[in-house]
Amino acid sequence: MSQNPAELRATGGMFGAYAVIRAEGGRIRMTGQGTSGSLGRFDPPLRVIEQLRRLWHDLPGIYPADVNLGPDFPAAAALYREMVRRRTGTTVDGVLAVDPVVLSYLLGVIGPVSVPGRHALAGGTVVRTLLSDAYRDLDIRAQDEYFAAAAAAVFDALFTRTVDPRALLTVFNRSVIERRMLFWSVHPEEQRVLGDSRLAGKLPEKDIVPTVGVFLNDGSGAKLGYYLRFSATLTSGDCQSDGRRELRLRVTVHSTAPPSGLSRSVTGLAMSGDRYTARTFVSVYSPTGGAVLGGRLDGRDAAMGSGMDRRRQVAVANVEVGPGRTGTLDVTLLTGTTTGGGTAELVLTPTVTPWTTQVVSAPSCDQ
Repeated sequence: MSQNPAELRATGGMFGAYAVIRAEGGRIRMTGQGTSGSLGRFDPPLRVIEQLRRLWHDLPGIYPADVNLGPDFPAAAALYREMVRRRTGTTVDGVLAVDPVVLSYLLGVIGPVSVPGRHALAGGTVVRTLLSDAYRDLDIRAQDEYFAAAAAAVFDALFTRTVDPRALLTVFNRSVIERRMLFWSVHPEEQRVLGDSRLAGKLPEKDIVPTVGVFLNDGSGAKLGYYLRFSATLTSGDCQSDGRRELRLRVTVHSTAPPSGLSRSVTGLAMSGDRYTARTFVSVYSPTGGAVLGGRLDGRDAAMGSGMDRRRQVAVANVEVGPGRTGTLDVTLLTGTTTGGGTAELVLTPTVTPWTTQVVSAPSCDQ
């Protein structure tokens, strides 16, 4: 599964193109390819976990590109697997997700890869090639054909070239640390091995230290995510009488988009009302057992949607930024009663370029 961060979703990007990989008798082959668009919409919707449904209604069960509006990758992968099964008859054992940034790391190890009729893909330029140039130069059908040809070419190169295995492991390790490579297995015994590791792509069921999630979903119906830059700062506030600690989160969203010249493939549905204004739904997840107390957007009280997800309170804010502009979201949270101190952890949606982050720790409230 290729996640496309040009159109953001909570786990990294819209589920765009996919390939079916078969391993049998010591041989690995690509046996099929497809796109989320080719799967169509599902009516009636597939069943969605109730807590996710309260936040996003039936959208994850209707549209394949929306299965990962929530940050739980196992839930998204299971939904997508069922959608592919219903439309194609193919039943898979698991779902592996990567993004073009992982591809850039991989090409840095295996070298440039030729794509018939197109420029070669190279580590230093592949993100721009796939997430910007392709939308500028190609129509929708040609984009799908190009993405499929690129995936096949890289797959062939990976399994036919002589590559340093240590270098490959370094690439995979970096991709997992950055949450750009995710895996879900339909087999429970395999899934248990993953536990709460980053490869599993989910928030821990129980916090050891205060864990705050910040997850992004495009609300523009566009591919403007390529031009967005994000930062997050998490600082500790006062202790409460029940042992909880107040946390203060600041998220900034900056747009580097040009004021004109982008194609319709990039500006898409323009659901913000302006073709060049990016709308991002920022979901803030409290620590387990904690709470979201409120938020301010650009210095004013923000109207935020709210819900719960596995003992975490969730608040969703709509942040809209035009070319060259920055939006600032400030959110106040509380930790749970058992995790009020220590170095907090931020779990973030992977984006085209890395987040700028700062976390300021504090002693436990019982000290």
